[in-house]
Amino acid sequence: MRVSELSDRTGVSIHRLRRWESSGLLHAQRDPHGVRRFDETAVRVVTFVAMARDLGFGLDHIGRLVPDFAAGRLSIDELVEHLQTRLTEIDTQITDLEDQRRRVVDHVAWFDARRPITPTSAAPTPKEPP
Repeated sequence: MRVSELSDRTGVSIHRLRRWESSGLLHAQRDPHGVRRFDETAVRVVTFVAMARDLGFGLDHIGRLVPDFAAGRLSIDELVEHLQTRLTEIDTQITDLEDQRRRVVDHVAWFDARRPITPTSAAPTPKEPP
């Protein structure tokens, strides 16, 4: 199938498919006219790569998995192990971001406490009834 057909079947843009091919994640044969031709395995590989990217895996990591996945040698246990590692990475990122957020909140409070009080920044005085 041509790259446009692969794009239609997988929902992945032609640009992204070409980039994945140039990075070695996908392999195409060239017909006598130089047109890329992908086999049915490419649909599975593209689906796998797209899902892995959606889960935050880097292209280098995915590239190490693709040959075994394409050949049917990547077991469910191995996939679950990679997913568990990714969960640990995400949890670490969440913890780091929560720590960073607390530091930013502390800095905002520190600066707010040192803000000079001016008539425009002071709390508005209640209006007297007419």
